[in-house]
Amino acid sequence: MSGSLSTLGLGSIGASTLSGLGGIAGLAGSALGNILTTASFRGVTFFMPDVREAAGRRVVRWLFPGRDIQRFQDFGRIEGPIQVTGIIVGDDYVIRAQRLRTAFLTAGPATLVHPWYGRLRVRLAEQPPEIVFSDREIRLARFTASFYRDPETSGSSGLFASITDTLTNLLTQADALVDEGIIAAQSILSPLAIPLALAGNVSSLISQAHGLWDGLLGNAPQPVQDAANSAQATLATGISAPVANDDTTYADSVSTALAAVPAAIASVAMPTDNAAIAPAVQVADGITVIVSAADIVTLLLQGALAIGTAAVSLSDTSQAPASMLGLGVVARMMVVSQTIAASTSVTYVSQPDALTARDTLIDAIDALGVDMENAAAAGAALPMSSMWSALRNLRLAVLADYSATIGRLPAVLSVPVSRPMSAWAIAYALAGDTPENVQTVMDDLVTRNDLIHPALTGPGSIALLDVSS
Repeated sequence: MSGSLSTLGLGSIGASTLSGLGGIAGLAGSALGNILTTASFRGVTFFMPDVREAAGRRVVRWLFPGRDIQRFQDFGRIEGPIQVTGIIVGDDYVIRAQRLRTAFLTAGPATLVHPWYGRLRVRLAEQPPEIVFSDREIRLARFTASFYRDPETSGSSGLFASITDTLTNLLTQADALVDEGIIAAQSILSPLAIPLALAGNVSSLISQAHGLWDGLLGNAPQPVQDAANSAQATLATGISAPVANDDTTYADSVSTALAAVPAAIASVAMPTDNAAIAPAVQVADGITVIVSAADIVTLLLQGALAIGTAAVSLSDTSQAPASMLGLGVVARMMVVSQTIAASTSVTYVSQPDALTARDTLIDAIDALGVDMENAAAAGAALPMSSMWSALRNLRLAVLADYSATIGRLPAVLSVPVSRPMSAWAIAYALAGDTPENVQTVMDDLVTRNDLIHPALTGPGSIALLDVSS
């Protein structure tokens, strides 16, 4: 994995804008989310401001020469294409457009989530879709596509066939998890008139999330607190249930609020280019405060655990426990996706370090899966099939990316030391043939073994970085 998004091949504009919200802003990171209508194709969400569909009968009119009569012959119904004009907007617009392009290239039927019709099984029409970028519209891509309804059933295409770029695939699957969280929130908050118990669940969870993040951010470095201030203010204000809930505005506002804080925290792990003059709050005694990506991941993992526990606790006293558990799943999905995004910026020294980090992320994904199971068992209105698919693909993407990373890292040896000796001597014994590696081995030896006095190392077993591997 790499801390630089330039490895994604997005170009300077795409990389800089994507890193502005940790790389996985999704629909939740868009300022247009409250005024446009949300749709999705093969799990990729986008805005659908315009859509039209032709539907009718295949009627032929017969006219006869010299006679003022006409006859009609009905050859059956005709279902014309659903013509979609879509907009992809946000910091991850390049990744989202790439995902949509992949979706268009995939054979077979797919699910189109229509803002007005709901979920439709469709196939692409003969006219190929077009995706349009413009240097006058940064962070925005447009596309047009036409679909035919397809009521027939067919088998699943299964897991993604191959992974050629593990980092891009990891960010792609994390982005897909954001989409599933948005769609899940829309499923839960879909009643035309929001019941009082459901509105209470939303208010309770948002209030609880604000308190949890407030506690976690209390001891965080100043840059992290500054990044999350605006998002925390949104949680503190809360979201009022509308009188008429006839679109996805309320649901999108809730998912945006739940995603905003972890997205802001993740953005610190993947910053844009350093400014010549840093903000005053990030400078102490002339030194710019730098927050490690590993610390950001740890903070987000704590947030994911806390928000999941809080949702379970709130469901015990809620009048609508199923919806509370479902909203807790949405909140945790948002945090886990941002955690995965932030983890791509972590640099590891050895194979055991990367293995430990991988297992920690896998545990967080599995814990989210347990929450999904509990919410489904309680009767929460969640699109379980697509959510399970997104979670499974994310888990596989984490394993694939870390496997590629681990293969490039040195191993750690356990070296027995019979008597106290200098750490420098041990480092030279292992890396002396390549002098430029001695300092690296020495620094890692002191840190990894928590040596109080490097001149007196041992007796006992010492963990040592094997740079020769």
